[in-house]
Amino acid sequence: ALQEAASASAPVLAISSQIPTAGLGGGRHGYLHELPDQAASFRGVVKSVHTVRTQSQIPSAIAAAWKSALTVPHGPVWVEIPQDVLLAQTSLPVVTAVDATPDELVPRPELTALAAELLSNAARPAIIAGGGVVRADASGKLLRLAEKLNAPVVTTFGGKGAFPWEHPLSLQSWLEDRHTTNFLEDADVLLVVGSGLGELSSNYHTFKPRGRVIQIEADLGKVEANHPALGIHADARPALQALLETVSERPDETAPQRVRALLARVADRIASQELTLEQDVLASVRRALPAGSPSCWDMTILAYWAWSAFDPRGANTMHSAQGAGGLGYGFPAALGAAAADPSRPVLAVSGDGGALYSIAELATARQYGLNVTWLIVDDGGYGILREYMTDA
Repeated sequence: ALQEAASASAPVLAISSQIPTAGLGGGRHGYLHELPDQAASFRGVVKSVHTVRTQSQIPSAIAAAWKSALTVPHGPVWVEIPQDVLLAQTSLPVVTAVDATPDELVPRPELTALAAELLSNAARPAIIAGGGVVRADASGKLLRLAEKLNAPVVTTFGGKGAFPWEHPLSLQSWLEDRHTTNFLEDADVLLVVGSGLGELSSNYHTFKPRGRVIQIEADLGKVEANHPALGIHADARPALQALLETVSERPDETAPQRVRALLARVADRIASQELTLEQDVLASVRRALPAGSPSCWDMTILAYWAWSAFDPRGANTMHSAQGAGGLGYGFPAALGAAAADPSRPVLAVSGDGGALYSIAELATARQYGLNVTWLIVDDGGYGILREYMTDA
């Protein structure tokens, strides 16, 4: 779970117990579950580790951990509290408030000024919108910038919902289609917002841009990690606002026509391969799911189709395990979404193999009356493994 949160840049606060304080420091006291360094087991998958040694340290440790998790790039954090600290009586008053205001990551103005100049003078600009746009709640700013530049927009699988699916400038999410890859490679200026252009966002690293790339990314380690670019280390929201204030209006009546032509080529490719059944299933799911309702997708073939073909109808409504890729994600994630907002129905989608990982959570759903519908796609076998072996 923490690895998935790290891969998806999701802020998660994990609190665990620890052996008594006398055993900390790598000694061998023989406590149950004793490890020489428990925190070391988590450092590779969390932003920060916080070890509490006294009760008075707990509020500050929790506040520091939350601030770390919520400061971009978002991610999971780990707090461990020794057993004797948890069990001891305390005279400390109840904590009524914790200040965990995250630090803001704003762009350097000279970089956004250069980016605005490049975009304003581009002949064929295009935009790749990643999960960073969704996490920054910057979909509105992205829409206004795309319309001001008349720039077609494709959303990554983590950025689904960042741009309206049926908008005349929407390339939707067909990132695994070579026609889309060709379209993006042909852009003379490509703006990448909130994406590191990893494996899934680059058509398995076959994407080779020929024009100038501008990359806005909150995770410094991902800036220019896969392609040379004008790298702007910033959160998507203030960076898009800075561009909105500095780019020039760019008329281009051909942009919607080029988008329609690209989507038509994608549709023709799918029809020629007799793959319309998967799209029909997703269309049925879309009709049944109310707009604005969350959907949580396990690692299953229908979910892989949904990454490209499903219209989420809003940002932050479609969730899937794209980072760690762990089976069993869908149903527990849906339960969490339903608990957070009981007013909306939630859909979970799993395969017949992945569903068994979390089948026991049906009891949790029943116990708390959570409004979750679970769609289990039964193809009579472990379909993706069967496909791999058939193609081997």
